[in-house]
Amino acid sequence: MMTACTCAVCLLCPAPGVRADELDNLESESSGLQSNLEQINKELLSIGTQIAENENELDSINNDITKTQEQLAIAKNNEDDYYAEMKIRIQYMYENDGESMLGLIFSADSFPDFINKVQFVQTVSEYDRNMFKELQELRNAIEKEEKHLKKQQDACVDLEEELKSKRKKLKEKAEETSTDIETLEAKIQDMKAQQAEEAARAAEEARKAEEAARASEANNNGNSDASKNGSTPADNTEASGGGYTYPSDGGVLTPSKGVNNYGGHRETYYSQKVLPGHGLAIPGRHVAADGTIRDANGFLCLASSDYPKGTQVMTSLGMGIVYDTGCASGTIDIYTDW
Repeated sequence: MMTACTCAVCLLCPAPGVRADELDNLESESSGLQSNLEQINKELLSIGTQIAENENELDSINNDITKTQEQLAIAKNNEDDYYAEMKIRIQYMYENDGESMLGLIFSADSFPDFINKVQFVQTVSEYDRNMFKELQELRNAIEKEEKHLKKQQDACVDLEEELKSKRKKLKEKAEETSTDIETLEAKIQDMKAQQAEEAARAAEEARKAEEAARASEANNNGNSDASKNGSTPADNTEASGGGYTYPSDGGVLTPSKGVNNYGGHRETYYSQKVLPGHGLAIPGRHVAADGTIRDANGFLCLASSDYPKGTQVMTSLGMGIVYDTGCASGTIDIYTDW
């Protein structure tokens, strides 16, 4: 009987094994998505650092461009100022008192004076040429540096746009991955809840099958003992008040016995004639043929301080459910109409 019950329970519950495989796959997929999300977050952090560094470099380049433009403006002004001064000087040398450079040279009093004036004119002319050339070279160098800095500026701007575009795509990917993870986690939780319900049902079926097997075995043993004594269980009953029929087996609680030890606990009874107990809200409450108070499913109504309400407990009179408390520890009170 026990083997048959166990097989029946196993046949009723094949689904959890299949769902376990599916649950493992979902959890594995969720773990993979979590790893992907962590990698995306690392990339986002790295890109954020690159953007910050690039912005700092761009600020530095912009400052350098501003300084270079200021230097270029100063160089151009110096070049223009010196050019204006040089024109004034040349004009003075050629036009002062109507004396030309050639007149200055030929106004020498002696040959040494002639040589000195020629050298003076050459020196002034060479100085002007060199100075003007230096100013032009300085301006060209500054312009070249300005062009170089602007190229770097353009490169930094392009890099910043590229990094921001990549960061935007990664954020979108991270949001999609987070959504997928949430969906998977919801499925996983649902499947775990289903597995828990199926396991509870399987345990309940197993418990009922075991109780049925025990009851059947006890019934068979009782019939066997009765046959040996030349009587049937119905012959071993005694009539009592209320028209109820009470079993008189030595291991069963009866009104005359009052106290019975069964299943590791002490059994007593309390009568609704003394304690009506209508506030217990027992569904389908009724009096059975043996005078016990039972619920709609035929379970005995019990009181216990050791078990929570709603707990099923096997007694000598059959399976019962705890509906009340207040009895001593180790004692099960069976509600009756005795």
